[in-house]
Amino acid sequence: MENLNSLTIVQIIIRKWKLFFVIMLCAAVLAFAVSFLIKDKYKSNSVVYPVNLFQNSEESSSEQLLQYFLSEDVKYKLAKDFDLFKRYGVDTMSTKGGKALFNFMFQENVTVSPTIYESIEITVKDEDPRFAQKLNRALIANTNDLIRETKRKVVKQYLVNTKQVIDIQSKELDSLSSAILKIKTEYNIVDEKDQAKYLSKQMSTGSSLNENAQLQAKGIKEKSTELKILDGRIKSTLKSYSKIKEKNDSYLLDVAGEMDFYTYVSKPDLQDKKCSPVRWIIVLVSTISAFFFTLVFILFKNRSKDLI
Repeated sequence: MENLNSLTIVQIIIRKWKLFFVIMLCAAVLAFAVSFLIKDKYKSNSVVYPVNLFQNSEESSSEQLLQYFLSEDVKYKLAKDFDLFKRYGVDTMSTKGGKALFNFMFQENVTVSPTIYESIEITVKDEDPRFAQKLNRALIANTNDLIRETKRKVVKQYLVNTKQVIDIQSKELDSLSSAILKIKTEYNIVDEKDQAKYLSKQMSTGSSLNENAQLQAKGIKEKSTELKILDGRIKSTLKSYSKIKEKNDSYLLDVAGEMDFYTYVSKPDLQDKKCSPVRWIIVLVSTISAFFFTLVFILFKNRSKDLI
């Protein structure tokens, strides 16, 4: 047995074929019988595609959606709403390692994975096909609610900032308007350009200006540049104000609206065919395992005899 080769192994199998056959047959029968102790499970599948999620740096919208699906908040909300701790037979309060066991059970029954088409596939397994479908649907809804809540928190911060800018610019516009009004009131200026043209025409014809016209001419001469600067500042501030106001209105819509962040490619289905246990695989694996264990045992036994 020192030089163990394929021929030796084949000879052992041929010589002991009855033993191999009996052991493999017993293993197959036992595995088949045990497989009936495993409860049937049904699978509910769905596929969703991300919408209204904007790419951040190198992270795609599908990667963002996947992270939300895998959130602990979503998982434990499902556990609470559907009493999954009891359903999976896990006591996280008194059992040591209960949380780790629940996480394992959840991962065994709930799978979320990306597809090559940038969508997300959700698979939920349970002994009750209707429960699997319901849990699948709830997983999607809870994830959507989490994204909405998270986005609202961020948008509310944006709203605070834009509101501050709007208030500052509103005060600035009021201040600029007051400054212009003060100058125009002091010098009785209504329309600077038209009045300037009229006064120039009067002066070019040699007509004398009355007291009010002289006051207007003085105001236009001394305050024309200042009025132009103030007018330019108002236009610039109004332009900025309009952009900020537009953003603010958009944020208000985001906060008030019920926006969804997914669209169904395939809704959670209701299966009538079990997905597990697959008995022929259990029998096949058990039979092959029994064959190899028997072979190893015989080889080890023969080698021990040779050494003695």
